[in-house]
Amino acid sequence: MAVVETECIVLRSYDLADADKIAVLLTADHGIVKAVAKGAKRLKSKFGSGLEPLSRVNAVYFKKETRELVDLDKAEVLESAFDLISSPEVLTQFSYLTDILISLVPAEDPDPAIFRMMNASLGAVRKSPDSLDAVSVYFEAWLLRLAGFFPSWDSCSICKISFREEEAAQIGAEFQLICVRCRKSAGGDTLTAGDREVIARSRRQSPAAFASESIPPETLAKLSAIFKRMIGRATGFDKIDRALHAGVRVPR
Repeated sequence: MAVVETECIVLRSYDLADADKIAVLLTADHGIVKAVAKGAKRLKSKFGSGLEPLSRVNAVYFKKETRELVDLDKAEVLESAFDLISSPEVLTQFSYLTDILISLVPAEDPDPAIFRMMNASLGAVRKSPDSLDAVSVYFEAWLLRLAGFFPSWDSCSICKISFREEEAAQIGAEFQLICVRCRKSAGGDTLTAGDREVIARSRRQSPAAFASESIPPETLAKLSAIFKRMIGRATGFDKIDRALHAGVRVPR
């Protein structure tokens, strides 16, 4: 039996039997882990508020090779998310972001970049609640990249010529970009040069820096709608539809 101590973010927790809970943890160095927290529902539970969604905690758990679930021994709060989850809007949006993260990232597949991105996104919204829309778009774009579902948007998928700075591009059926010279119809979504610049900035900035830019609400709405379709294709359209109907907003 291996003992693991790691920093993690609580993605969600739910009841198991009468006194126990299952916690889904995004760890800094072990990927997504599902842990049984025995006695977590008792009034004098040793976990206290350590299983609140979006909290950053230092966790200790025991792992057996033959079991999918690990046994959580400790969850010491490093940074509470009470201020975040007290806002219904923030809680709803991050519930959606958490759902797509769990859907796109395999369990126990370590990726420190995903942990850093999640932690930085929470920090950006905590510092500036008005940045929720921009941070959500940033999160969607980066999650698609890190999960391997974001095609190259630097050049035309047909002629392979790099786009000029001022050039618009059509989005193809597989979300690849097609230049004006190669496209065969005028239909479909188009990314303007400004849209592509916003996406390029998301690749080189932190979520807080990205959200601090003056991005038109209509641009955020447009990009978020495209990313949601990409996520729906990657995870199953029924999942993204349920998330949208549950109250997740496209920025306006």
